[in-house]
Amino acid sequence: MALTSYADARSTAIALGNAAATAAETIPLGDADDRVLAEDVVVPIGLPPFDGSAMDGYAVRAADLDGATAERPARLRLVDESRAGHPAGAVVGPGEATRISTGARVPAGADAVIRVEDAREEEEGAERRVVVGVAVSPGHDVRPAGEDVAAGDPAAFAGELLHPGRIALLAGLGVGAVAVRRRPAITVVATGDEVRVGGGQLEDGQVHDVNGLALPALLRAAGAGAIDVVRVGDDRQATIDALAGAAGDVVVSCGGVSVGRHDHVRPSLEALGATEALFGVDLQPGKPTWIGTAAVEGRARLVFGLPGNPASAYVTACLFVVPALRAMLGRPASPPVHGRLVADAPRDARRTRALRVRLQPGDDGTLGVRALGPQHSHRLRPLADGDALAIVPAGDGPLAAGEAVELVPVPGSPAPW
Repeated sequence: MALTSYADARSTAIALGNAAATAAETIPLGDADDRVLAEDVVVPIGLPPFDGSAMDGYAVRAADLDGATAERPARLRLVDESRAGHPAGAVVGPGEATRISTGARVPAGADAVIRVEDAREEEEGAERRVVVGVAVSPGHDVRPAGEDVAAGDPAAFAGELLHPGRIALLAGLGVGAVAVRRRPAITVVATGDEVRVGGGQLEDGQVHDVNGLALPALLRAAGAGAIDVVRVGDDRQATIDALAGAAGDVVVSCGGVSVGRHDHVRPSLEALGATEALFGVDLQPGKPTWIGTAAVEGRARLVFGLPGNPASAYVTACLFVVPALRAMLGRPASPPVHGRLVADAPRDARRTRALRVRLQPGDDGTLGVRALGPQHSHRLRPLADGDALAIVPAGDGPLAAGEAVELVPVPGSPAPW
């Protein structure tokens, strides 16, 4: 059969994800960490919203301190106090000052702040004066209104992931709720008579369930919402029923997608009238990958038929399902990242390889890349120890140390990006 290139398969997954973008929902800002904005946020007010003091001290007119020294200090009449949340009511006139706290509004008439360490207070008859022995320029220790962001500026853009720093900015602007993309709901259909669920003693020929646990964890790290796991044996009608009853925005099956006598996913999708975008990718592991759409419960849903070997399912989920989810959430495609091999890496003579690798930051700021152990599709240790995938084009012999390779992040991994 003709195979689709890795690059074209990834582009197809992203295009289908863009076409299946999830709707927006409005949620409180306090619940929006790690969510994706659905629309731009424009700064409603300048930040800071007023001229404020950067220090505890005295709000003054800089002109009144012209020429002031420790030997010839200026003596200013105290007329009021400005505290955080309690601005001064008095206007600072010539020869006057107010006490001021850090973060408090600078009163009208004042244009500078003197630190409390650079002044002292004295009684003078019925009045209290502040004695200042330093000269300052206008704006000294004043936080100007709009210095951080100006009203009308963009505060955040649609497609951005809301992290704590972005939430801090929006909170400071008084944004109480934001429109975010609804997280895609997913059904994982894990196939195989040999799979034992829930741990315990294996019977002859059985293996513990990996895909039903690892894929949901991976997809949640990539931004998925509710995930339902359906397990089905190697039976045609049971597979049809499982796929037909799958809920959510995306269906991800693993196993049973090749062309053997007991592989029922592809004919089951055909029986359900699914639309095949591609079957078969020029990739190792992951050759028997199916991508398309199916009308499930009356509406079209994105469907991925992934191989059943755990490493194959995990790798193809990273390469195809994860970018599709990113597109559904309105996020731009991840920019390419590259690193350099620190040791020779295996290649395949015919197909692109996706190697499980560990990254090593170099002293010069580059990323070193080391392939992890044997890369067979059933081996789990490289998944546990790796933090990225390296895309290695087909070629004869190993790819030599020092060669550049494209890197694909693994959601939730501790990679030093």
